Amino acid sequence: MTDRGLAVSCALVFAILLGVAALGFAQIASTYQWCEGDAAGQLASTRAVAELRLDTTPAVVCRSGEVTVELPIAPAAAGVVFAVIGMALSLVTVVITARRPRAAQRR
Repeated sequence: MTDRGLAVSCALVFAILLGVAALGFAQIASTYQWCEGDAAGQLASTRAVAELRLDTTPAVVCRSGEVTVELPIAPAAAGVVFAVIGMALSLVTVVITARRPRAAQRR
């Protein structure tokens, strides 16, 4: 594979992983919004409070009066972490690959 082909394929991988990260964030945000909006009606309360907990077991915690519901978001959080690491690796590969021809031309 040529340097140009490697750079293009890594740029495509970066774009795909950016989409994966965006979907993970969207899933977390929609769970959070559901808790603040629709959960109050389903839990027979006037208002629900959402709390994002990012510890060993990431979750959105919905509190409505005496009722507490914990919604796990570990798969979405893991997807975001995986995507960010993959984007960093592909970006480093693109930068290194882009510098190779320039360094060869200077010699």
